[in-house]
Amino acid sequence: MIKLRVEGRPGPSATLADVAWLEGRWIGQMPEGPVEHVILAPRFGQLPGFVRAVNPRGVIFYEIWMLAEAGGSLTNRVKHFSPALAGWEAREAYIDRPLVDRDATNLFFDGATYSRTGPDTFTVYFLNRSGEKELETIVIPFTRMSTDRSLPTRH
Repeated sequence: MIKLRVEGRPGPSATLADVAWLEGRWIGQMPEGPVEHVILAPRFGQLPGFVRAVNPRGVIFYEIWMLAEAGGSLTNRVKHFSPALAGWEAREAYIDRPLVDRDATNLFFDGATYSRTGPDTFTVYFLNRSGEKELETIVIPFTRMSTDRSLPTRH
C-alpha cells in the first residue's frame, strides 16, 4: 500500500480539484490515541490542514499539513511540533512527499498513502522512518466529523 519516490520520474498529473473531498473536519485513531485533522478549502494552489494528536495524558504533537500543486502534480508537505510548539524538523525544513502514483481511490505520496474508503471515510498509511531506516507502517482510519462533535476535553 506504500510506494516510494523513484528519482527522475515525474509525478502523475493531478490538481487540488482531485482531492477537494478532503476538505472538512476528520477524526482518526492512531496507536497512541485519537487524532483530529482539520483541512481547509483550497486556495492559491494549496490545501492546508492542521493536526492535533492526543492520548489520555495530553497532546502528543501538532502538525501543519498541506497538499500543494507542484509541476502539474501534487506534493504533501508536513511540519511537526511538540505540545510546546517546538519544531521537530529544522527551522526551515519540512517533510516533502511528492505524489508518485494514483488510482481511482488512492493517492500514493512518497511514503504515505491516502485511501478513500467511502464518502466520509479515508485511511492513511504512513511509512514511519528514522533517517533512511524504515521502521513500520502506521495505519490511521479517519471519519468525517459533523461540526458539533469534538474530542472530550481534559484539563
